[in-house]
Amino acid sequence: MGAQLIERASPATPSEQRAQLDFREACKAAVRVFQLSEKYKTAPYPNAYAVWFAYSTKADAGLVAEIDELLLGQDAISSYDIELLFQAYLAQEQTVFATHDISQAIGDEIEEVLSVIGSSLQQNTSFTDTLSTLETTLPKASSPEELSSLVSGLIAENRRMSAVTLELNQGLARSQGLITTLSEQLDEVRTQSLRDPLTSIPNRRAFDKTLQEVMEHATRTREPLCVAMADLDHFKALNDTHGHQAGDIVLQNFARLISASADEPRMVARYGGEEFAIIFPGSDLMTAYNRLVSIKHMLSKTVHQAEAGAAPLPMVTASFGVAKFVPGMTAREVLQKADASLYDAKGKGRNRVCAPGIG
Repeated sequence: MGAQLIERASPATPSEQRAQLDFREACKAAVRVFQLSEKYKTAPYPNAYAVWFAYSTKADAGLVAEIDELLLGQDAISSYDIELLFQAYLAQEQTVFATHDISQAIGDEIEEVLSVIGSSLQQNTSFTDTLSTLETTLPKASSPEELSSLVSGLIAENRRMSAVTLELNQGLARSQGLITTLSEQLDEVRTQSLRDPLTSIPNRRAFDKTLQEVMEHATRTREPLCVAMADLDHFKALNDTHGHQAGDIVLQNFARLISASADEPRMVARYGGEEFAIIFPGSDLMTAYNRLVSIKHMLSKTVHQAEAGAAPLPMVTASFGVAKFVPGMTAREVLQKADASLYDAKGKGRNRVCAPGIG
């Protein structure tokens, strides 16, 4: 038997090898997602899948650390916790995609407008050439019939240009309306990406951006600036006992209370879960401390009802930690100081305000 030539596939290129590896890793991660969903009793819905997939692939160190902390001493993760994780770590990606899609649609419509305008310019050039020709030929018309033919041609060309102009105006009006609508949608997407959907106050992303701005302002002007962290006491027990709807009501009431309080701060944001962050520009440490003490007392007197006609929920309290910004500090450092004061308040029995040297 003669020698046979065996056709072999050419070796995979490095990029192809990486793609194959990425695909295999994605498949492995998908398997782990379903294993984790089953192990920790998570319903298989899209946001939960996204959170577990990001955890399995270690896509975000903060998300991984937060889930690891949640898993300590418990055998389930609630849909409430999943939603908090999704909003904190993954929702921005959806916003990016939505923003890109709308921006692309606006770009496409602008190209369409330019195309319509270009076509109109060509038609105008053609009409101008026709007029120039008629201007030359009309004086040379040698008979009434020839003159009538030239005038009829001019009338027909004028009607055609009127129709082109009408079509252009209608097309531009339609495009203007569509671009306006798309621009409004783009603004709405960007606004929603900076707002907590449950409490309707700014989210962590918006807070971090504003904090950086006010720190830069305080550094330039040497005006005082304080930052506080607040955490609802025994919130998990409230959820476990009365349900997440009750917890949502308390979160919404607390957000409204801080935001609407007299001498309200520059920004109140839901920083994550039952934790809120507050910026006090122009306030020294004692002023911010006293403001928080007032808020603490108002919260303890607030009546929370999960449903109309239902018995009020038990009294809800919160702990607060506040720190003073010193020029040269990073945002992380001032937040760590406020967080340390918050943990100090928790350690001293909760339902109190703590600050360095106070409380």
